[in-house]
Amino acid sequence: MSATITCNVRDQAILIDVETDGESEDSRNHELWRANSFNEKEPDTLDWIDTWFQPGETMYDVGANIGQYALYAGRKLNAQARILAFEPEALNHAKLNKNILLNGLANVVTAYPIAVSDRTAIQHFYSKTFAPGAALHALGEPVTQGAVPFEPQNRQGTMAVSLDDLTGRFGLPFPTHIKIDVDGIEDRIVAGASRTLEDARLKTVLIEVYMFQDMARKIETAFFNRGFVPANVIPVDYSEGIVQNLIFSREGATRKVI
Repeated sequence: MSATITCNVRDQAILIDVETDGESEDSRNHELWRANSFNEKEPDTLDWIDTWFQPGETMYDVGANIGQYALYAGRKLNAQARILAFEPEALNHAKLNKNILLNGLANVVTAYPIAVSDRTAIQHFYSKTFAPGAALHALGEPVTQGAVPFEPQNRQGTMAVSLDDLTGRFGLPFPTHIKIDVDGIEDRIVAGASRTLEDARLKTVLIEVYMFQDMARKIETAFFNRGFVPANVIPVDYSEGIVQNLIFSREGATRKVI
Protein backbone atom coordinates (compact mmCIF):
# COMPACT_ATOMS: atom_id res chain seq x y z
CA MET A 1 0.00 0.00 0.00
CA SER A 2 1.08 3.56 -0.59
CA ALA A 3 -0.12 7.12 -0.12
CA THR A 4 0.46 10.34 -2.00
CA ILE A 5 2.08 13.27 -0.19
CA THR A 6 1.87 16.81 -1.54
CA CYS A 7 5.15 18.69 -1.13
CA ASN A 8 4.84 22.46 -1.43
CA VAL A 9 8.25 23.35 -2.82
CA ARG A 10 8.63 27.09 -3.28
CA ASP A 11 5.85 27.89 -5.73
CA GLN A 12 5.25 24.33 -6.91
CA ALA A 13 3.12 21.46 -5.58
CA ILE A 14 4.97 18.18 -6.12
CA LEU A 15 3.30 14.82 -5.48
CA ILE A 16 5.44 12.03 -3.99
CA ASP A 17 4.30 8.42 -3.58
CA VAL A 18 5.21 6.95 -0.17
CA GLU A 19 4.88 3.34 1.00
CA THR A 20 2.52 2.88 3.96
CA ASP A 21 2.31 -0.87 4.60
CA GLY A 22 3.96 -2.33 7.70
CA GLU A 23 6.46 -4.42 5.74
CA SER A 24 8.07 -1.38 4.13
CA GLU A 25 9.45 0.58 7.07
CA ASP A 26 12.73 1.26 5.28
CA SER A 27 10.86 2.46 2.20
CA ARG A 28 8.59 4.69 4.24
CA ASN A 29 11.49 6.22 6.16
CA HIS A 30 13.54 7.03 3.05
CA GLU A 31 10.65 8.36 0.99
CA LEU A 32 9.14 10.35 3.83
CA TRP A 33 12.51 11.89 4.58
CA ARG A 34 12.89 12.96 0.96
CA ALA A 35 9.38 14.38 0.88
CA ASN A 36 9.68 16.18 4.23
CA SER A 37 13.13 17.61 3.49
CA PHE A 38 12.39 18.68 -0.09
CA ASN A 39 12.72 22.41 0.66
CA GLU A 40 15.67 22.17 3.05
CA LYS A 41 17.88 19.33 1.78
CA GLU A 42 19.42 21.02 -1.27
CA PRO A 43 18.28 24.64 -1.64
CA ASP A 44 21.23 25.26 -3.96
CA THR A 45 19.83 22.65 -6.38
CA LEU A 46 16.46 24.40 -6.37
CA ASP A 47 18.22 27.76 -6.87
CA TRP A 48 20.16 26.26 -9.79
CA ILE A 49 16.93 25.23 -11.50
CA ASP A 50 15.23 28.55 -10.70
CA THR A 51 18.05 30.76 -11.97
CA TRP A 52 19.53 28.91 -14.95
CA PHE A 53 16.73 26.95 -16.63
CA GLN A 54 14.69 28.36 -19.52
CA PRO A 55 11.61 26.93 -21.29
CA GLY A 56 12.50 24.60 -24.13
CA GLU A 57 15.79 23.42 -22.63
CA THR A 58 16.88 19.85 -21.87
CA MET A 59 17.99 18.55 -18.47
CA TYR A 60 19.80 15.30 -17.67
CA ASP A 61 19.21 14.11 -14.09
CA VAL A 62 21.94 11.52 -13.49
CA GLY A 63 21.14 9.60 -10.32
CA ALA A 64 17.53 10.77 -10.20
CA ASN A 65 16.49 8.53 -7.27
CA ILE A 66 12.68 8.89 -6.95
CA GLY A 67 12.69 12.05 -9.03
CA GLN A 68 12.30 15.10 -6.80
CA TYR A 69 14.43 17.50 -8.83
CA ALA A 70 13.35 16.23 -12.23
CA LEU A 71 9.74 16.74 -11.11
CA TYR A 72 10.47 20.21 -9.75
CA ALA A 73 12.15 21.27 -12.99
CA GLY A 74 9.23 19.94 -15.02
CA ARG A 75 6.74 21.84 -12.87
CA LYS A 76 8.85 25.00 -12.69
CA LEU A 77 9.09 25.25 -16.47
CA ASN A 78 5.36 24.59 -16.83
CA ALA A 79 6.05 21.39 -18.78
CA GLN A 80 8.00 23.38 -21.38
CA ALA A 81 11.16 21.32 -21.02
CA ARG A 82 12.63 17.95 -21.86
CA ILE A 83 13.98 16.05 -18.86
CA LEU A 84 15.83 12.74 -19.04
CA ALA A 85 16.11 11.04 -15.64
CA PHE A 86 18.67 8.24 -15.27
CA GLU A 87 18.21 5.87 -12.32
CA PRO A 88 19.51 2.27 -12.43
CA GLU A 89 18.38 1.06 -8.99
CA ALA A 90 15.28 -1.07 -9.58
CA LEU A 91 13.04 0.14 -6.74
CA ASN A 92 13.98 3.79 -7.19
CA HIS A 93 13.35 3.53 -10.94
CA ALA A 94 9.88 2.07 -10.37
CA LYS A 95 8.99 4.82 -7.90
CA LEU A 96 10.47 7.47 -10.21
CA ASN A 97 8.05 6.36 -12.94
CA LYS A 98 5.12 6.40 -10.53
CA ASN A 99 5.96 9.94 -9.39
CA ILE A 100 6.24 11.12 -12.99
CA LEU A 101 2.72 9.83 -13.68
CA LEU A 102 1.32 11.25 -10.42
CA ASN A 103 2.52 14.71 -11.43
CA GLY A 104 1.19 14.53 -14.98
CA LEU A 105 4.68 14.85 -16.45
CA ALA A 106 4.87 11.73 -18.63
CA ASN A 107 5.33 13.89 -21.74
CA VAL A 108 8.08 15.93 -20.07
CA VAL A 109 10.17 13.58 -17.90
CA THR A 110 11.43 10.25 -19.28
CA ALA A 111 12.97 7.73 -16.89
CA TYR A 112 15.82 5.51 -18.10
CA PRO A 113 16.80 2.38 -16.07
CA ILE A 114 20.51 2.79 -16.77
CA ALA A 115 23.62 3.99 -14.99
CA VAL A 116 25.98 6.65 -16.32
CA SER A 117 29.72 6.06 -16.10
CA ASP A 118 32.97 6.45 -18.04
CA ARG A 119 32.30 3.61 -20.47
CA THR A 120 29.40 1.76 -22.02
CA ALA A 121 29.11 -1.79 -20.67
CA ILE A 122 26.86 -4.21 -18.81
CA GLN A 123 27.78 -4.09 -15.12
CA HIS A 124 26.56 -5.08 -11.67
CA PHE A 125 24.80 -2.50 -9.53
CA TYR A 126 24.78 -2.86 -5.73
CA SER A 127 22.00 -1.55 -3.47
CA LYS A 128 23.25 -0.63 -0.02
CA THR A 129 19.64 -0.54 1.22
CA PHE A 130 17.03 -2.26 -0.96
CA ALA A 131 14.20 0.23 -0.54
CA PRO A 132 12.77 3.03 -2.69
CA GLY A 133 14.24 6.39 -1.80
CA ALA A 134 17.46 4.89 -0.43
CA ALA A 135 20.86 6.04 -1.70
CA LEU A 136 24.62 5.41 -1.35
CA HIS A 137 24.47 2.55 -3.86
CA ALA A 138 27.36 1.61 -6.16
CA LEU A 139 28.16 0.62 -9.73
CA GLY A 140 30.74 -2.05 -10.52
CA GLU A 141 31.69 -2.95 -6.94
CA PRO A 142 30.05 -2.43 -3.52
CA VAL A 143 32.06 0.66 -2.58
CA THR A 144 30.44 4.02 -1.89
CA GLN A 145 31.57 7.60 -1.13
CA GLY A 146 35.07 7.86 0.26
CA ALA A 147 36.02 4.40 -1.06
CA VAL A 148 34.10 2.76 1.81
CA PRO A 149 33.07 -0.87 1.10
CA PHE A 150 29.62 -2.08 2.16
CA GLU A 151 27.61 -5.30 2.30
CA PRO A 152 24.87 -4.88 -0.33
CA GLN A 153 21.30 -5.94 0.31
CA ASN A 154 20.80 -6.55 -3.41
CA ARG A 155 22.82 -7.02 -6.58
CA GLN A 156 21.30 -6.45 -10.00
CA GLY A 157 22.48 -6.09 -13.57
CA THR A 158 22.36 -2.78 -15.39
CA MET A 159 23.60 -1.08 -18.52
CA ALA A 160 26.13 1.66 -17.89
CA VAL A 161 26.52 4.30 -20.61
CA SER A 162 28.88 7.26 -20.90
CA LEU A 163 27.45 10.75 -21.38
CA ASP A 164 29.25 10.97 -24.71
CA ASP A 165 27.57 7.77 -25.90
CA LEU A 166 24.12 8.87 -24.72
CA THR A 167 24.14 11.78 -27.14
CA GLY A 168 26.46 10.35 -29.81
CA ARG A 169 26.04 6.61 -30.17
CA PHE A 170 22.44 6.47 -28.93
CA GLY A 171 21.21 9.83 -30.22
CA LEU A 172 19.46 11.17 -27.12
CA PRO A 173 18.62 14.89 -27.04
CA PHE A 174 21.66 16.94 -26.10
CA PRO A 175 21.52 18.40 -22.56
CA THR A 176 21.46 22.10 -21.75
CA HIS A 177 21.89 21.31 -18.05
CA ILE A 178 23.18 18.22 -16.22
CA LYS A 179 22.69 17.26 -12.58
CA ILE A 180 24.96 14.47 -11.28
CA ASP A 181 24.32 12.85 -7.89
CA VAL A 182 25.72 9.33 -7.85
CA ASP A 183 27.46 8.86 -4.49
CA GLY A 184 30.98 8.03 -5.55
CA ILE A 185 31.77 7.76 -9.29
CA GLU A 186 31.52 11.42 -10.25
CA ASP A 187 35.06 11.44 -11.63
CA ARG A 188 34.29 8.48 -13.90
CA ILE A 189 31.21 10.19 -15.28
CA VAL A 190 33.22 13.33 -16.04
CA ALA A 191 35.91 11.19 -17.70
CA GLY A 192 33.29 9.76 -20.05
CA ALA A 193 31.94 13.19 -21.01
CA SER A 194 34.78 14.90 -22.90
CA ARG A 195 32.79 15.67 -26.06
CA THR A 196 29.71 16.60 -24.06
CA LEU A 197 31.61 19.10 -21.90
CA GLU A 198 33.29 20.67 -24.92
CA ASP A 199 29.97 21.28 -26.70
CA ALA A 200 28.77 24.89 -26.26
CA ARG A 201 25.14 23.76 -26.06
CA LEU A 202 25.81 22.55 -22.51
CA LYS A 203 25.30 25.61 -20.28
CA THR A 204 25.53 24.36 -16.69
CA VAL A 205 26.40 21.31 -14.61
CA LEU A 206 25.61 20.66 -10.95
CA ILE A 207 27.60 17.77 -9.49
CA GLU A 208 27.50 16.51 -5.91
CA VAL A 209 31.01 15.67 -4.71
CA TYR A 210 32.30 13.93 -1.59
CA MET A 211 35.49 15.77 -0.64
CA PHE A 212 37.96 12.89 -0.73
CA GLN A 213 41.53 12.72 -2.04
CA ASP A 214 41.26 15.96 -4.04
CA MET A 215 38.36 14.66 -6.17
CA ALA A 216 36.73 18.10 -6.18
CA ARG A 217 39.90 19.79 -7.44
CA LYS A 218 40.29 17.18 -10.20
CA ILE A 219 36.69 17.64 -11.28
CA GLU A 220 37.07 21.42 -11.24
CA THR A 221 40.14 21.19 -13.46
CA ALA A 222 38.24 19.07 -15.99
CA PHE A 223 35.51 21.73 -16.20
CA PHE A 224 37.82 24.75 -16.22
CA ASN A 225 39.81 23.23 -19.09
CA ARG A 226 36.62 23.08 -21.15
CA GLY A 227 35.41 26.64 -20.78
CA PHE A 228 33.39 26.47 -17.57
CA VAL A 229 33.59 28.82 -14.61
CA PRO A 230 32.47 28.37 -10.97
CA ALA A 231 28.82 29.22 -10.40
CA ASN A 232 28.34 28.40 -6.71
CA VAL A 233 26.73 31.27 -4.82
CA ILE A 234 28.05 29.99 -1.48
CA PRO A 235 31.85 29.40 -1.35
CA VAL A 236 32.88 25.76 -1.67
CA ASP A 237 34.11 24.02 1.49
CA TYR A 238 36.93 21.63 0.55
CA SER A 239 37.25 20.03 4.00
CA GLU A 240 37.82 16.27 3.84
CA GLY A 241 34.57 14.33 4.29
CA ILE A 242 32.22 17.17 3.32
CA VAL A 243 29.54 16.47 0.70
CA GLN A 244 28.84 19.53 -1.42
CA ASN A 245 27.36 20.51 -4.76
CA LEU A 246 29.76 22.05 -7.27
CA ILE A 247 28.05 24.20 -9.90
CA PHE A 248 29.69 25.14 -13.18
CA SER A 249 28.42 27.41 -15.95
CA ARG A 250 29.68 27.92 -19.47
CA GLU A 251 31.71 31.12 -19.62
CA GLY A 252 29.38 33.85 -20.85
CA ALA A 253 26.14 32.07 -19.87
CA THR A 254 23.70 34.25 -17.93
CA ARG A 255 21.41 33.44 -15.05
CA LYS A 256 18.08 34.90 -14.02
CA VAL A 257 17.71 37.03 -10.91
CA ILE A 258 15.38 35.53 -8.29
